[in-house]
Amino acid sequence: MLRRLPGLLGRLGSAASGSAASAAASAAEASVASIASASAPRAAAAGCRSRLFSSEAKGAHSVLDEVAQARLKRIKSQLEATGELPVEPPSGGVWGAIRMLWRGALLGGAGLGATAAYYTYAYDTKELVSIVKQTRTELKAEEKPNPLRQLWCDGMQRYLLLRHDLESRIKDFTDPATDKLLPDQHPAMKGAITLVLDLDEVLVWKEWTRQRGWSIYKRPGVQEFLLEMAQYYEIVVYTDEPYTYADPILNKFDPQRVAVMHRLYRTDTQYLDGKHVRDLSKINRDLSHVLMISAKPEAWALQPSNTLKLKPWKGEPGDTGLIDLIPFLQFLAMRRVKDVRDVVKSYDGVDDIPAAFRARLQEAAAHQRQGQRRPSGFLAPR
Repeated sequence: MLRRLPGLLGRLGSAASGSAASAAASAAEASVASIASASAPRAAAAGCRSRLFSSEAKGAHSVLDEVAQARLKRIKSQLEATGELPVEPPSGGVWGAIRMLWRGALLGGAGLGATAAYYTYAYDTKELVSIVKQTRTELKAEEKPNPLRQLWCDGMQRYLLLRHDLESRIKDFTDPATDKLLPDQHPAMKGAITLVLDLDEVLVWKEWTRQRGWSIYKRPGVQEFLLEMAQYYEIVVYTDEPYTYADPILNKFDPQRVAVMHRLYRTDTQYLDGKHVRDLSKINRDLSHVLMISAKPEAWALQPSNTLKLKPWKGEPGDTGLIDLIPFLQFLAMRRVKDVRDVVKSYDGVDDIPAAFRARLQEAAAHQRQGQRRPSGFLAPR
């Protein structure tokens, strides 16, 4: 009996401790539940306060946004009023149509401008007048005239009126201010022939490339040619370029101005049909003793009978055109012809004047050996 007592006492202790533990657990659960029930109202109150604060913050942000937008709008309108910011047209179907019409007008204006530029560059006024007259004559002969050709003629007629008015206004500003472009001839040069030289395509050649831009090339023998001719002629360089282009070139060729006695520029030309023409009648010299050398048809338009017409030099290396002209011009100066226009007439249409001169010189020598004499010489018309 006594031997069983400890086991009984152990079982009783474990049962007592289990009941105590369960009692303690239930008490803890009760305390947690009471705490949770007590804190629930406080959590609800905190949630309400956070929702209220967030709504107040959103309201404040919306108010600030409205103020900022109003301020931005006010600043933008002020900039538009002062012109610092372009005014944006309101969007819509009407404004879209207006923009399309504006773009169409711009494209049409650009097309008309390009067409006018082409006709201005490719044709002079007289040529266009002749073309329009011919087209109108053809339209009258047709049974059913082409309305597009008729429209073209009407447009060209308006263009010609505008062009004539514009060219007359330009002419008032571009024509020389005086009829005497040069001073009176020096007494030491009395009786000497005045040799008028064009610049481009006779003495120099200018070329534009994308890599180097504008380049100016000196014709072979140009300095020797000028120095040699200065012993026989009164040399004048007459160009359709401005002095800012011509002077630096001539200063390199003739820095002391011992060869070229006078220089005439674009401001000294006549403006005819959109081109700058040299007018030899205004250089204050007797035209019977004025000889011009040029490679541009527009240069000699007023006095073709005074001009030796050369092939244009386009920068070909090894050219001897100027050097080959020296014997011909020397002989002409020493012969002291009464009128250089007779000599020019005898070489009109000749492509290679130096070669033709040498051929005539040989022919004259052959006549002399045979005891014959040509009555008018080989410089005069044949």
